[in-house]
Parts: sequence; C-alpha cells; structure tokens
Amino acid sequence: MDNLARPEISGDFGSLFVDTVLGDSSVSVTAPLTAFISDSAIRPDLRSPFKYARGALVADVAHFINISHGRHPGIIDHAAHKIVDDAARKWLIRAIDAFTTERAFLNALTVAAGPERRRNGENKVAALITAQSKNFEMLASSDRKGCPAGAAIAFAIDWQRSRPVLAAVALHIGLDVPQCTLPTVDECSDLAECLGTSESYRRAMRFGAEQILAQQRGLWQLIAARHAETLAS
Repeated sequence: MDNLARPEISGDFGSLFVDTVLGDSSVSVTAPLTAFISDSAIRPDLRSPFKYARGALVADVAHFINISHGRHPGIIDHAAHKIVDDAARKWLIRAIDAFTTERAFLNALTVAAGPERRRNGENKVAALITAQSKNFEMLASSDRKGCPAGAAIAFAIDWQRSRPVLAAVALHIGLDVPQCTLPTVDECSDLAECLGTSESYRRAMRFGAEQILAQQRGLWQLIAARHAETLAS
C-alpha cells in the first residue's frame, strides 16, 4: 500500500488513485477461493474431506461477509454523512441504492448457506470480526476531510473485484446473483479526480483507501486461513 501514501508527482490523480486501489484490492485472496468453490462444484468425484471444506468455506464467506457488511448503515452510508462535496452527491446516491441490493444479497446468502462449522478459537474469530466492523465504521465516519471519501471509493471498487466469490457461493447453493450496480471503476476515478483538489484532501483519501483495503484483505485472509486449515485437517 506504499503507493497510496506517496504524493503524485505527475499525472491524473483519479486514475492513479484507482489504479493503486485495483492493485491492492482483495482479489489476490478471493480469486483462489472463487476457483475452489467453482471447480469443486462440477466434480462429482470430489472426496468427502473436500466436500466438507467446500461447505465450510461457503458458510464462512456468507456469514463473515454478512456480519461485516450486511447491516445498515454500512461503509458508504457512514461516509455519506461526512462527505459534504456536492460533486459526490450523485455518486453517493447511486452507491447507497446499489448496496441496498448487495445487502439483501448477503442476507439471502447467509440464510441459504446454513450454519457455520464450529471450530477451536471461534470466540477469537468472532471478536476479530467485530473489531474489524468497528474499524470500517471508524474510517468511514472519520472527521478528517477526504478520509471517508477515499474509504468509500476504495470499498466500492474492492467490493466489485471480490464479488465473484459471492457469486460462486450463490451459484453453489442455488441462488440467483443480482446485478451489481455500484458505480463503475471509471466513475470512481472521475469522482476521485473531482474531489482531490488539494494535497491535504488527497493524502486523506489515500489514507482512507489504504486502511479500508487493509481491513478488507484481512477479513478475506481470515476466511482463506480457515479454509486452508480445514483442507489440512
């Protein structure tokens, strides 16, 4: 995430901001999870331990992501109360409406995925997820001008990058996958460019993005670690 912390020397801030967010998104963690769920779903010869691991992964993804982002208000909702720039109004309205659909999708996934597989250290995991949820809210609600905007834009981009794993879970358990209508990457770039009119605001945006992406990657890494543990057992 060092690139987000460095001031730009030249070029378009919006494009550079978004390119860095894309490079530091959660997709490196979620892509192998997506592949495991998708590939194992079409293998009738899958051995019992792998079938169990698939079920455990599906439940973890559904429950942990829902705990973190399935409640209202979420990251974008909190940020909307802090972003006073008129230029962000249209983007925020669209993003809030879009994530209402995403929230309903998460809730449906959780119900259909069934209960989590209980394991040792479950209390520590629950405490960590709760702490991360508070960190998401803190970043999106920051009084530092630019931080909530950076967090919300980075979250919207990262959500779209990691959403294929949610789609894989839905397809595995027989649910329809709704279209994601969050602002596109180009629209996120345009907003970042529009808002980043001063270096102080840009620094705060970079900080908000850096921190929200770190939290998101940490959440997915926790899910991936539990999956690896299940496969090894």
